[in-house]
Amino acid sequence: MIPAEYQPAANRITITLDSSEPGYRALEIAIRLAVIQQAELEGIFVEDTNLLRLAGLSFLREVRPLSLAEEAISTGRMQRELRILARQAKQMLEQATSDMGVRWTFQVWRGQPRAATLLQAFSADILSPGQFSSRVRSTAGQSRRQRGGNIARINVLFSDSERATRALRTASSLASDLSAQLSVLLPAGEDRATQSLKDKATTILAGLNQQARIIQLGGTGMESLIQASGFTDRCILITEPEHALLLQTGLDKCLAALACPVFLVR
Repeated sequence: MIPAEYQPAANRITITLDSSEPGYRALEIAIRLAVIQQAELEGIFVEDTNLLRLAGLSFLREVRPLSLAEEAISTGRMQRELRILARQAKQMLEQATSDMGVRWTFQVWRGQPRAATLLQAFSADILSPGQFSSRVRSTAGQSRRQRGGNIARINVLFSDSERATRALRTASSLASDLSAQLSVLLPAGEDRATQSLKDKATTILAGLNQQARIIQLGGTGMESLIQASGFTDRCILITEPEHALLLQTGLDKCLAALACPVFLVR
């Protein structure tokens, strides 16, 4: 690792970490983005305060799946388990970046795992495995071969904003780096504004010498975005958090519904 404190200031990519398989796939993408953008990678393990509150309820019990034995859950026990998961997340980050020359930092952040909250707390681009919730399970026994996997398609949700233009340029760089297919998602409709948006995306792509599919969403709701962005974590969606479709549905609901990692460009 190149210590972050000895490097000049640069843009940062923040990723919420866990030791699940989707979490590892998202970390691999974040590392590639950090290499492309020469950015610092900021790993965050979220200690979910909702879990800690639940653990404090005296009537709460955990049922072991094999023995069906009941066991009380306490706040102290939950804190110990979260510390173990945080150590696993930091180890995963260190191992994944060891040969990539990526500057990284790690911190444990306690709060409610909501997208809007994290966007306010961290002034960086944020990549999520698809949900901002902590996954209280370990996959330490998985091999790197099982955890890995190639990204087949990069989807970018495009609009007429400066951040959307940056999202498209980022998507183009990542698609070229990963030899992945690039798809530009446009809103439904055949009006003049939609055609203007298509022309703008085409012009940007031509300037980047980038091939891409232009896809218009089939509707204005979240379901159309899910269908267009794919049902697999072998895809990634790159978007601005202020996109009208995300705001209409709610950012947290969108991230919870999408199976693919989501990269929020600030």
